[in-house]
Amino acid sequence: MTDGPRLIGRKEAAAYLGIAESPFSMWVATHKMPPAIAGTRKWDRRAIDAKLDEISGLATAEKDDPYEKWMRENGGGKRSRSSSAHGTDIAVWRADKEKRRAKYKPQLGLSGKIETALIFMATHPECDTAASIPGAGQVLLDELIAAGAARLVGTEKNAFRYSLTEEGVAEAARIKKWRALSPD
Repeated sequence: MTDGPRLIGRKEAAAYLGIAESPFSMWVATHKMPPAIAGTRKWDRRAIDAKLDEISGLATAEKDDPYEKWMRENGGGKRSRSSSAHGTDIAVWRADKEKRRAKYKPQLGLSGKIETALIFMATHPECDTAASIPGAGQVLLDELIAAGAARLVGTEKNAFRYSLTEEGVAEAARIKKWRALSPD
């Protein structure tokens, strides 16, 4: 490039750039120019050249992202190969997750409140009355019975007792898995 030492002081660096020392110091402070080498008051002429190439758009090689490099070198697995056809890796991952999630889609068409009561009943079978199931009432339990998820098993002390059917237990398991695989 030019003659002279590779390490230069502030005055020489400013002269090398064709500007005064004060603007050079401001450029260093605003990261337009690289800082002095740690522990010195000297700048590397090549670092200045590289920074000039970068800010003027002449930089030839972008810094390689380690993840992208690994994906290229290792084939990126099955998902990476298809990512060019289906979008980014994250889009492919989300699509795969939705496919897995579809297997667990609830089938009884219950509302969120009823699903929550159903899951509670599945995890707490000892809670078998409307009073012992949080947020449950006679209407909610009647909807569970109508959907085939619960059944009336008797009365005790003027309170109806309920239990889940096999379909209700299976639906509770589907709902739990469905929620666990939620894309949120």
